[in-house]
Amino acid sequence: MSDTRTGKLIPYLTDMFRYQAWVAMGKVAHPVSGEVERNLPVAKEMIDLLGELESRTEGHRSTDETRMLQGALTELRLNYMDEAKRPEPKQAESTQEETPADASAE
Repeated sequence: MSDTRTGKLIPYLTDMFRYQAWVAMGKVAHPVSGEVERNLPVAKEMIDLLGELESRTEGHRSTDETRMLQGALTELRLNYMDEAKRPEPKQAESTQEETPADASAE
C-alpha cells in the first residue's frame, strides 16, 4: 500500500470540523442564517474533536492525511488563540432595535 494514498473519511471529517470551527469563531457566515456568529466554546469543541481524530488514527493515516490533519489543527488553534484574546461582540444592536418599539408602546 502506498503511503500517499488517501481515503475519504479523514479528509471529509477534517474539512467538516474545520468548517464548523471557522463558523463558530465568526470567521465564516453561518450557512443557514447567513449571519456571522461567534461561539468560542463550540469552536474549541470542533478543534478538540479534530485533535481526538488525530490521536485515534495515529499510525493509520497516509502522509497526505497526516499533513492535512496537522495543518488544519495548527491553523485552527492559532486562529482560536487570536479570537480568544478579542472581546465578545456587543449585543447593543439588538437592544437598540427593541428600545424604539418599547418607547412607541407607551
